[in-house]
Amino acid sequence: MAFLDEMTEQEVKKNKTIRGYILRSLAKGSNNTLFVKQISNALYAENQIYNPDIGKYLEYLAEAGYIEFTGKNIHAYNVYAKDGIIKLTRKGVDLLEDTIQDPGVDV
Repeated sequence: MAFLDEMTEQEVKKNKTIRGYILRSLAKGSNNTLFVKQISNALYAENQIYNPDIGKYLEYLAEAGYIEFTGKNIHAYNVYAKDGIIKLTRKGVDLLEDTIQDPGVDV
C-alpha cells in the first residue's frame, strides 16, 4: 500500500465513512430509497460535510453499482438540485450484508 500523508489518510477515511453512511441510510428508507436532500441534510447536521453537495460520493457509489438515480436526466452532480431520489440496488444490499467487499466503502 502506498504511503499516504496524515491529511490524505484522514480524507480517505472520511470518504469511506460517508459512502457507508449513504448506503446504510438508504437501507433504512422506504423501499431502500430516499431523497438525496434527506441524506445530505443528515450528513450536514452530523458535521460530516460542510457543503450539501455529495455528488462525488454518489458518483462513486453509482459507478460501483450500489445505487441508482430515479427519474430522467438525473445523475450524481444534479440530483441535489433536482430534488432527486436515490435507490439502493441489489449489489448495494449485498455490500451492506457483507456478501461482497469494497475497501472504498466503510459499512
